[in-house]
Amino acid sequence: MIFVFSGTGNSFDAAKRISGAGIGGGLVDMAPRVRYKRYSYDAAGEDVGFVFPVYFYGLPSIVKEFASNVTVKNPGRVFCVATCGEESGGAGEMLAECLGDRLKVDAFHDVVMPDNSVFMFDAPTKEQVDATMESAGREIDAIIASLKAGESGDLMRHKGDRDWREIYPQYDEYRVTEPFRATDKCIQCRICEELCPEQAIMFYHRTPVWDEEKCCLCMGCLQLCPKAAIEYGEGTESRGRYWNPVFYEKTLGLPFKYDE
Repeated sequence: MIFVFSGTGNSFDAAKRISGAGIGGGLVDMAPRVRYKRYSYDAAGEDVGFVFPVYFYGLPSIVKEFASNVTVKNPGRVFCVATCGEESGGAGEMLAECLGDRLKVDAFHDVVMPDNSVFMFDAPTKEQVDATMESAGREIDAIIASLKAGESGDLMRHKGDRDWREIYPQYDEYRVTEPFRATDKCIQCRICEELCPEQAIMFYHRTPVWDEEKCCLCMGCLQLCPKAAIEYGEGTESRGRYWNPVFYEKTLGLPFKYDE
């Protein structure tokens, strides 16, 4: 089984390709598992993967919560693949710390994919996305080959040299929901409410409201809004939007089938 968390599709894309290559079996979405506190699994000898994006050089809050509580019986080899905009920082190390003695990761991998941190940077252009995805495809193919060969150890190529323990605390400061708002471009399609992995968005008087103090900051609501009607503070007003093409069905409000 491959446990996956994805806000705008990069990690889902990577996990789907790895699973499609015959590694790890089906995909299990971590978000509802955290919501309903479903943390016990039996891998029945299958390889176990963790595929997730890197936030502030570490783990998204959902992944951190899941990894801190999950138990897996009868696992095969255990691996992780962290998707990142530029550097994966301490994501692998942090995952291992959260898993503790309950599960040992045999192989750590990372892959650079388009950055969706629109609250800090402009979204990549189509040309940049195309170039990054072409490179990412080659990296994922190499990861698949490495997993099939049974290679072990820290095989992450994009960790960088910054101290992730100094950077990661900023994540908690940014993931407040107060800066989110819907503009008058909103058509009340409710897609943001449906796709929010934490169900932190509710509609009141035909307006989306973030009724939780904090969220995981996946940016799915903002990036996947079909009318670009959601903003985070003032900085995103002039910035583009990004989502991975395999995630497009979410913009139509369709349920996403993680469990295969």
